[in-house]
Amino acid sequence: MATGLTSLPFLVTLYFIHMIPLMLAQNEQFIYNGFHQANLHLDGTARIHPNGLLQLTNNSELQVGYAFYQLPLKFNASSGLTQSLSFSTNFVFAIVPETPSKGGHGIAFTISPSWKFTDVVASNYLGLLNASNNGLSTNHLLAIELDTIEGQEFQDIDNNHVGIDVNSLKSIESATATYFSDQERKNISLELVSGNPMHLWIDYNETEKLLNYLSPSSSTDSILKCGR
Repeated sequence: MATGLTSLPFLVTLYFIHMIPLMLAQNEQFIYNGFHQANLHLDGTARIHPNGLLQLTNNSELQVGYAFYQLPLKFNASSGLTQSLSFSTNFVFAIVPETPSKGGHGIAFTISPSWKFTDVVASNYLGLLNASNNGLSTNHLLAIELDTIEGQEFQDIDNNHVGIDVNSLKSIESATATYFSDQERKNISLELVSGNPMHLWIDYNETEKLLNYLSPSSSTDSILKCGR
């Protein structure tokens, strides 16, 4: 089963989405404008506010909130379809820590065989894995992390980065959260724990590999390319 979204917490992680389109090779797609009718599978501290925003964590320490698309999405390379593993999604999020100077562990978009996560660690393992299963090929896990802690055990590049994780919290590709401004013709830093809405694009093409893009939610500038 391929799932839509997960999260991770530390102090306060407020996560919300204006719109999530997801397009797959089998032409399955959906768009959410608010989450009251989304029929998501919520777990942990995740909740939907009256205004339709999705909040994954609250001010409780070391808690996890999950929100998954409930129906299986088939990624089947043997189906005979071209680019059958390709997909595209984008969403707006905000991370609002209780104490900005202490940061938090951020959030992650995740594709997983199941929405059932047991014996996971909330903080540095993003609520997805633990020390004993981290790195195992049997995890069948893809995560795009928005990480606000520099984890030495995972060789993180800094405390404000976007990373591509495959079966492990040690990212195979990562980049500091920045975007390229077409107007100013330079890279501009983004502070993930600023509390400001930001827009994340995740596009995967079976032949061109995985790409990430990040920008302020109101920006029309070019955006960060994290990896491929």
